[in-house]
Amino acid sequence: MSMISAALLRLRLIARYPELRRSLERIVGSRDQASAALHETWLRLDVAKPASPVLNPDAYLLRMAARIATDDWRRNREPLGDDEREALLHVADETADPQRIVAARRDVRTLEAAMEELPPRQRAILAAARVDGLLNAEIAERFQISVAMVKKELAAAMRHCRERLADTEAVANGDLVGRRKF
Repeated sequence: MSMISAALLRLRLIARYPELRRSLERIVGSRDQASAALHETWLRLDVAKPASPVLNPDAYLLRMAARIATDDWRRNREPLGDDEREALLHVADETADPQRIVAARRDVRTLEAAMEELPPRQRAILAAARVDGLLNAEIAERFQISVAMVKKELAAAMRHCRERLADTEAVANGDLVGRRKF
């Protein structure tokens, strides 16, 4: 890789670090592992030799960091011993409990309904924060509002969803004292 290509990729890594870390975090499941892999990517850019021209620098950097994280995971993985394997065979499968499945489905329906009740901007802000994983400053920029307004809208949306879930839980448990009736 020429010095210019390595320098450009390093600049891209610096400029897009938060987004790349979030994307890699979703892949590896850990913010620390994602950060460590991106730092190692930075170090390896001098010796990396792509087989073809880099058309999408973000994808190249993310793929390189993901491979580094995977290699690190494989290196540090400890094989299970016989006792640990035996213990895993006797772990109860709690996810198959019919009551938990019904309750989880009820909660999802309640949350979907609660989100539909939100004003459109609150709903979009909640989705941007909780689904897309955007920071408050990024949301503020997207909606052209202040960070304080993002916090206010997000708090109101979360409060509404929590109240609806609590109401549904109370109805399911037959505890209607102090709760709204639907």
